[in-house]
Amino acid sequence: MSDPLPTFAELVKRIRVGYPDFAYIHVLEPTTHHRPDGEGETGKKDPSDSNKLLRDIWGDGVYIANSDFGRDSAIETVEKEGGLVSFARHFISNVSENDSLVYRLVKETH
Repeated sequence: MSDPLPTFAELVKRIRVGYPDFAYIHVLEPTTHHRPDGEGETGKKDPSDSNKLLRDIWGDGVYIANSDFGRDSAIETVEKEGGLVSFARHFISNVSENDSLVYRLVKETH
């Protein structure tokens, strides 16, 4: 599918209207890790690669974004857009205790 956003936009609209008590949506944000030009936060992201439309449709319901978030980009996203973030690649790929994302998040909040 060359442009999946219209399909997912319609899905989110139907969920929001048809199921007003739906708890949350969990959306995989566009990432660069499958592209030849970059890896995660160090890659070059195309500004048009965004699920902002889905956020806007969902309104003030709980929106969970999953992307190539590191600590700083996760905090920035939540402060700017609201909602929640989830982690996958960074969490499972950093197994060293002093280097893990969870360790850094906890350490820097105390």
